[in-house]
Amino acid sequence: MSLRFVLVALVLLAFGCGPGSPSNTSSTLITPSGIASNTLAEGTGVSHLMKASGDVLVNLMDACDPATFNENVEPGTCVDRHGGMKFDQFIAELTLTQKAGAWHFAPPNTTAREGQTLLATNNGGEIHTFTRVNQFGGGVVPDLNQLSGNLQVAPECTRLEDDDFVPPGGTYEEKVGSEGTQLFECCIHPWMRTVVHTH
Repeated sequence: MSLRFVLVALVLLAFGCGPGSPSNTSSTLITPSGIASNTLAEGTGVSHLMKASGDVLVNLMDACDPATFNENVEPGTCVDRHGGMKFDQFIAELTLTQKAGAWHFAPPNTTAREGQTLLATNNGGEIHTFTRVNQFGGGVVPDLNQLSGNLQVAPECTRLEDDDFVPPGGTYEEKVGSEGTQLFECCIHPWMRTVVHTH
């Protein structure tokens, strides 16, 4: 696999949803530098207020190294971190194992009651989504889908809106439905997943 192919994959990661998104007439930047600062403030505030209410927390995690990710993708791709996994190590691990382990949802399985709120808080340095899907599948970056073995795109990932993207420090809220099992994934890094069992 050529370095050019890998770079194209991450350049695509830095831009909007592409075809099928509500704003597909122009690319929507999904690097942290493209998110308004008030989004970060509101997301962080919601997280602190809701923790005390008994709602269910899910952490969106990554370990991007700002220097190498920003150099190989674009400035602002990775923020709020000192050190971390270098870009070439990320690609090597993804190529070898079809996932980068530090990019994950924690916990990978959880329980919740109908009507509770899931609070997905981004504790990493990259933008993520917390998207409910009927079946796990690929996301909005074809090359990352291929590297992770997620060749069938989850349809829900083709219908993302601007507020579905969770910047570093931000929180996304999702009401728990009545179904017994609900699946959530990141539509940028599709190996990031969690299963919510309702009772």
